[in-house]
Amino acid sequence: MSTALHGLGSSLPPPADEPEDARLLLSATTERRGSAVVIHVHGEVDAYTLPTWRRLLSEAVASVTAAGPLVIDTTGLLFMACRSLVVLAEESERCRRRGIRLSVVGTWSVVARVVTVIELDALLPVYASVEDALAESAPSGRPHIAGRCNAVAPVRHRNDTSA
Repeated sequence: MSTALHGLGSSLPPPADEPEDARLLLSATTERRGSAVVIHVHGEVDAYTLPTWRRLLSEAVASVTAAGPLVIDTTGLLFMACRSLVVLAEESERCRRRGIRLSVVGTWSVVARVVTVIELDALLPVYASVEDALAESAPSGRPHIAGRCNAVAPVRHRNDTSA
């Protein structure tokens, strides 16, 4: 299996609503695994970086060929606002119309719980690892639950320095 990592959003100027320094707080790299595209996101997704989050997702979706899966790996995020999950669900809906299966990888049990609580689990299957997300077959209608992230992991707060 061949993989290549590339940075997202490094060559284009930021959109008008994107703060110039938001790229310092939120970044992503893309990894190709055959027809699959895996986006590894790093930093924080909050109200300040939300325009950057939208742009990164849009660029990621544009890089996927039809019928290829798109995996958003959130394990590198320190913080993820609920609104960022709604934006992710909106992008997932657009992907589904193009025949692309979007899934999320998150080791935080909170990600899976929040996705369920705000009733986005039909659009955002959450898996424990990239390999689990890629192993799932393309869903028809409601996403599969098998292999989804259900591990309980501690949630670190930004000011928590203990490891």
